[in-house]
Amino acid sequence: TGNVGKWESVKVGKKSKAKKQRRIFNGRKMAFDFKEVVGTDEGNVEQSIASYVEGLLRKALSLSPDSLNAAESCYVDFLDEVSRLRSLPIHKVDLTSKEAVCIFVNLYHCLLQHALLFAVDGLPEKRSVTSFKRCSCYEIGGDIFSIAELECCVIRGKMSRPIHIKPPFVEAPKKSASYLQYALFATDYRVNFVLNNGDMSYPSEVSVLSCETIDKQIDIASSSFLRDQVKIDVRKRAVFLPKVCDVYRNDFGMGDGRVCLSLVLKYLDDGDQLRIEQLLESGVMSVKFRPAQERFRTNLTILRAEDSKCEEEVE
Repeated sequence: TGNVGKWESVKVGKKSKAKKQRRIFNGRKMAFDFKEVVGTDEGNVEQSIASYVEGLLRKALSLSPDSLNAAESCYVDFLDEVSRLRSLPIHKVDLTSKEAVCIFVNLYHCLLQHALLFAVDGLPEKRSVTSFKRCSCYEIGGDIFSIAELECCVIRGKMSRPIHIKPPFVEAPKKSASYLQYALFATDYRVNFVLNNGDMSYPSEVSVLSCETIDKQIDIASSSFLRDQVKIDVRKRAVFLPKVCDVYRNDFGMGDGRVCLSLVLKYLDDGDQLRIEQLLESGVMSVKFRPAQERFRTNLTILRAEDSKCEEEVE
């Protein structure tokens, strides 16, 4: 359920006194009681970290509310494994590398899954999602990262800032600015389609990124997300894009809805591409954004279609 206590509380509301304690989810074992993720004689440290985190996310995504039984070996094994994050030499990760993208995106989804499964105060909703994302944390390499800090300061650290942000989208508090030292150098707009925020308007599936196939995986995840999210109303001559394209609109060409539509078009199936192209040629078409549901899933699942396609490519 997570430990609270020694870490500084974080702001969770507009009022200055609205603060809550961080909840650390990977403190089951003491530091002397687990094997370090990377030994001192390891060769490729980044690859070792990426492989470990990839396996950790796979374990997390194999769990569901029905499997949360303290007697189940998979449950105990996951809690033991996630404790090892505290020994992760995160300072040795090259933030310009593809390994860094894999590591932090997989960590983000692992923590989100963990927090959803162990939501002791109930699943987040409109009023509680800010505290949920700012207080649900992992201790990683001697530092504490919340869901919001991993997303906003690390993964999106060098990307555009959100516009008119509202739940289920959450920014990290201003005092978390120091986490920008971990900001990834990658500024790919497709990250908006890879990150799952747990909201019911999103599919439940997430990618388990691997260094060998990351580019193909991001394309597959983007296509899976957008084919589920983009809706076309031919009668009203309107195309509805996911809300994330509105909140982070400046990731898509200075906030122009049509520029965003042109970027996502190639990820849709042939029929939807043709209908949108016909609307564009007519000259009368509006781009709108779908609302979020503000209700959350109980857990995430693995994107299986991605696994099978990437395995075929490797073979």
